[in-house]
Amino acid sequence: MNDVSILIDGKDFAFWSDVEISLSIDSFATCKFRAPFEAERFEFRDTFRPFTFKPLQVLLQGERLFTGTMVSVDPEESEDSSDVSVEGYALPAVLGDCMMPASALPLEFKNSTLKDIATQICEAFSLLTDVREDTGPPFEKVAFEVDSKPLNVLADLAKQRNLVISNTSLGELLLWKSVTSAKPVANFDVRQGAQRTGYPIPKIKPSYSAQDYFSEVTGFVPARRRKEGSHWTGRNPWLNSRLRPMSFKMDDTEKGDAEGAVKARIGRMFANMMTVDVQDIPSWRDPQGSLFKPNTLVTVTAPNAMIYNPTKFLVREVRFRQSESTETADLKLVLPGAFSGEIPAQLPWNEVRDENDPLTTFEAVIQ
Repeated sequence: MNDVSILIDGKDFAFWSDVEISLSIDSFATCKFRAPFEAERFEFRDTFRPFTFKPLQVLLQGERLFTGTMVSVDPEESEDSSDVSVEGYALPAVLGDCMMPASALPLEFKNSTLKDIATQICEAFSLLTDVREDTGPPFEKVAFEVDSKPLNVLADLAKQRNLVISNTSLGELLLWKSVTSAKPVANFDVRQGAQRTGYPIPKIKPSYSAQDYFSEVTGFVPARRRKEGSHWTGRNPWLNSRLRPMSFKMDDTEKGDAEGAVKARIGRMFANMMTVDVQDIPSWRDPQGSLFKPNTLVTVTAPNAMIYNPTKFLVREVRFRQSESTETADLKLVLPGAFSGEIPAQLPWNEVRDENDPLTTFEAVIQ
């Protein structure tokens, strides 16, 4: 099994069990583990004192896998044992809990790029940023309300640039794009007689959310005094038989790139309408020996799971688990293009279409 170390407040804590680390392309990493709790020992009381937000790190083979803050400390005592369940999240996750400090308000950005806005927000919390993509043109105006959570503001801006927010293993705020074309790191083909990936896959479980699936998405720019309103509509070529429209009002930041804002919404519709869980992989590593990572591609063929055609999926989340006797990984998959405003060229349960089929292109009209 992999050599995993947990550091609390910079000190190696060797008494943990049942660790679980989750890494994601579009949310912040988390870490959970259990540990014995001996109240008569000062070091245990000091380590797990509630509301201390101690630094928490996870090392894999000596390399940093997770850098965050210990948030939840839940003790449990029974007749036979006493232990504590611990949960932490990556350093930038504080941006989703808190508002900007009063000393930074009022806060307004004019003609600022997403990179500039993210950097200034992170500096207020002593966080670093890792911006791996061009964040596009500046936003004309971005204003913070006193009750605005920084993460909500950044996430809304990032969606308009087809970017997603996560964190690095060092605890930096990460702005990046999802991959849409790359060599798959694994091929999960469960058809009888198919070539295996080197280990069995016990369960492939798709989940569908029909109520999050629409035939068209329209973004409205409200009418202003002496100026008529307008709207952009993106149509879903895979749903022509039913009318299921979804509309939203564009805010001031979205109006500058109305078409891009609609593309982002319809792309994320495909992230919400279908997920595929590949569960209980008996290794943390792909067939090449590299650690499974979010923002990579895999191929899945599982006819009894309604994935009739070999289909590429984007790894949205990786969950690693280790106990005394087992080590497994789970993957949560979505269709490629879900975070880049692209409509899939094919769906797993439909006949394969030619990639040049005009129905697979995005259509937008302005009125």
